[in-house]
This record gives sequence, C-alpha cells and structure tokens, in this order.
Amino acid sequence: MSIEVVSVGNEVLRGIIVNTNAAYLSRRLIEEGWEVSCQTTLPDEKSLLTPGLNEALIRNSVVIATGGLGATLDDNTLACAKELFSKPPHELPNSVGAALGYLFSEHKKLLFLLPGVPSEMEQMFEEAVLPYLKKHLPAVVLHREELHFYLLKEDDVDPLLRDLQKEHKLDIGIYPSYSGLSVVVRGPKKEHVVSARKAIAEAFKASLLPAAKLEEAIHDWMVKHHQTLALAESCTGGFMASQLTGIPGASEYFLGSIVTYANSLKEGLLDVSSETLKKYGAVSREVVHEMWTGLIKKTGADYGIAVSGIAGPQGGTPDKPVGTVFYALGKKGQMPEINTLHVKGNRQTVILRTTKKLFGFLLKKIL
Repeated sequence: MSIEVVSVGNEVLRGIIVNTNAAYLSRRLIEEGWEVSCQTTLPDEKSLLTPGLNEALIRNSVVIATGGLGATLDDNTLACAKELFSKPPHELPNSVGAALGYLFSEHKKLLFLLPGVPSEMEQMFEEAVLPYLKKHLPAVVLHREELHFYLLKEDDVDPLLRDLQKEHKLDIGIYPSYSGLSVVVRGPKKEHVVSARKAIAEAFKASLLPAAKLEEAIHDWMVKHHQTLALAESCTGGFMASQLTGIPGASEYFLGSIVTYANSLKEGLLDVSSETLKKYGAVSREVVHEMWTGLIKKTGADYGIAVSGIAGPQGGTPDKPVGTVFYALGKKGQMPEINTLHVKGNRQTVILRTTKKLFGFLLKKIL
C-alpha cells in the first residue's frame, strides 16, 4: 500500500516557505515501512484544491495533507475535503496548538488533514496518524541498514550497488550531499540486507563515516582522543565554526575560530606578514600557511585549519577565478597540508562545499 503526501498553501507553492512537512512525512512513513507514491503541492483556492485532493484520493487509498486548517481567509482544506466525503470526519487532537486535525474515512479511502505548522503537524502525526496506520493498515516489515560516506561520489559506489540489488532483490538508494553520500539498503530478508551492508562497508571502508555526519565524526574522535581543534577562516566567514558548534558538547575539543576577513586582521591576529600579502595576495598558499602557523601559535590547538578563497560573485581574476580556495590543514608540530580547491557554485554553495571538503580532509587525516 502506498501513501500520497499533499501540501496545501500558496506560500509553499510559491517557494516562500520551504516544504519541510513533506520531507518529514515521507521520511517517517518510509522508516515505518510504508511506501510514499508521490508528493503533491496544492494552492489554497477552492477551485483547484478540491479537484486536487480528489485526484490524490483516486491515485492512492491513503492521503495525508498538511496546511490550510484554521480560521483565516485562506484556510479552505477542511471545507474542500467535506465536498468529497458524505460522512463527517473524526477530529484529531492538537496537543501543541489550536488547529484540530481530521480523518475522513469512506469507500476504503482515508484522508488525514494535519496542520501546516511543522511542530504541530509532527506531533499530530506521531500521536494520532501513526498509531492509526499501525493498527488498521500495518506496513510490510522491511529491514533497513544505512551507511554514510565522505569524499566519495555516486559513480564510485553505483556498480557494486547494482550488483547487490540484482543478486538479492533489494531496494537500495544513493543520497548524495555536499559532504559525501549515504546509502540506504532495504529488503524483506534481514540476512540479505546485512550481507549487502557488509559488502558495501568493506568495499569503501576508507571513506566510511563512523557517524551520520562529518561534524559528528570529528567531534567524537577529538573528544575520545583528547585533542583540540581551532580554525582560521577568511572566505567561510565563521561558517565552519557554526557547523562544529551546532553539535552539543563541542566545547570539549573545539577552541574556536579566528575570522580574519580583512587583511589587517590577518596581520594583527594571525601574524601574517604584510610583505606576504602584498607579494602573493590574501588568496594564496603562502598566506594560508602563515595563517595556520599563527593560528597554532595563538591557540595552542592540536589541529588547525586555515582557509582563504574567493566565494564570489565578484573578486575573481583569470589566474584566480571565483571558487578558488587555498587551505592549510594539519597537526601541531608537523608540516601542514597546503593545497587548492576549485569549487563551483554560487557564493553560498562555495562556502558550504569548501567547509564540507575541509572537514572531510581533516577526518581522513585523523583517522
């Protein structure tokens, strides 16, 4: 049995609000063993919302819709749903908000209406929808294994995954990200799923993350080995530090970041020489080397990363186009690794990709 997720709201349709509700519902449903056939986004207007809900119910026997419940002028979901069912709905309590949810059930069709506010929707799904589905429409039990890799591309793992999928009739998905990729293996026979996981982990063990996220893996290793880390950031502007400190307990190993966006601060805080800056420019191997040296000297950290680059959209030159990033990375008392990245994308993407790449290089070094 498959389920359709419907998001209601002009603000979602127009991209004003990111549709996190659909992602949450699909992820949770799949984790619990159901299939999600599709996601649909519908506007608030009754003339389009009513037929849209009807088409969803024709496609699937279970539809979960979020948004458009309440008392404002654009809350039309309940009224539209009532046009499609002759029986009144059951109310679903809202333990964290005001808007009630509803369950319509008729002719072997189920329509759940949940609030659009994410916290309310998630709570109602967990407390009301999920128990109902488990009781009345139990899912097929699928065993699931998940692996996370860093500094690895889809093309690297695809051939092996194809072979495993064909051999054991498994459902295998590849989910790439800026930091690497994740592989999810699902199937009805646990032994086949476990066997596939072992084969994948062994084939790419050099890139296997010991945690779900790069930052978590760095955090765990640093804390376990009583090591410290500091950063000297220019083009990333503190973003690297924000990613590390987003994990509770980061203060156990992370000393901090010296954000030296201006050359004057590179000189004043990290002891980068004015002659080096004038001769090579702020975006250079020589400058990141001196940034790293100053960082280790000032903080005493066991490990350090220094980065300087051109995030764009302006500032690029023929020799150093936008996306050119220099970094120095290494352990105190040793010569740091100094290298160049050529990162594609807009400003935000350059910063994000640079951050994930450098975290990956750091993890590979310490592991």
